[in-house]
Amino acid sequence: MKKKIKFEAGMEELEALVRSLESGQLPLEDSFKAYERAMELKKALNALLEESDKRIRVLTEAGEAELDPVDES
Repeated sequence: MKKKIKFEAGMEELEALVRSLESGQLPLEDSFKAYERAMELKKALNALLEESDKRIRVLTEAGEAELDPVDES
């Protein structure tokens, strides 16, 4: 069972992984592990963004449906 990740924490970890990969200082095997973890994080963060987008759309549509038109006469 995978642990649910918080978006902000995932972004921080992803940024740290990218920095370490860009530094060129990691041994090859550690670079592979860092890259694999970065890809896992990217996938999880994309899923969180998609889920959030859906929730916002539902809330927005529900809010718009409940509003009465403004009578400007």
